[in-house]
Amino acid sequence: MSLTLLPYLFYKNQTCCHFIMLVALAVSSCASPAYSEPRSIGWNDLVPLGWPDRDPLDGRDISNLSDQDPEAKRLYAILREYLDNAPVVEELDGQQVSIPGYVVPMEFFSGTRQIKTFLLVPFQGACIHVPPPASNQIVLVNNDRKDFDFTYDPEVPVLVSGLLTIDHIESDLAVSSYQLDASSITEYGN
Repeated sequence: MSLTLLPYLFYKNQTCCHFIMLVALAVSSCASPAYSEPRSIGWNDLVPLGWPDRDPLDGRDISNLSDQDPEAKRLYAILREYLDNAPVVEELDGQQVSIPGYVVPMEFFSGTRQIKTFLLVPFQGACIHVPPPASNQIVLVNNDRKDFDFTYDPEVPVLVSGLLTIDHIESDLAVSSYQLDASSITEYGN
C-alpha cells in the first residue's frame, strides 16, 4: 500500500465511524424514556411496600360513635392526619405513566363543561360520597388541552396518561400526593 493512500483510508474510516456514531445517537435518543410508551401502573404501585405501617387509631372501634361525639371528631382528625401524609413511591417521580381511575372534577375551562383539573381516584364516589382515601391514592390531574374528546361521566372510569410527579397538594376536596400532567385521557376499556 502506498503512503499516499494512508490519509485517504484514515479519513474514510474516520468518516464511517462518525456516521455510525451519529446513527447510534439518533436511535438511542428515540428510545429514551421521554419518547417511550407510558408505563401502565395500578393503584397499589403508588403505595410503598410496608405501608400502612401501623394502626393510627391503635385498634379503637369507632363504629359506635356518633359523628357529633367529640371523641369521634378527635379520632377522625388523627386518622386524617395519617392518611393525608401517606408516603409515596419516589421512583415514580418524573415517569411517564398510564393509570385508570374515576374523575372528581375540580376546575372547568371557562364557559365550558370541559374539565381542566380533576382528582383521579381508585373507586367511584371517593372524595364525594365517602371520605377521601389516603393521599397516595389520589392523583391531581392537569388537563391543559381542550382538544381531548373527554366527556365526564362519574360512573365511567378513564385511563389517564402523562408525566407523573410527586407533589403534596391540598384542595377543598382532598389531599393528593401525586400530580399528573395529562397527555391523553380516554374512557377505560376502550
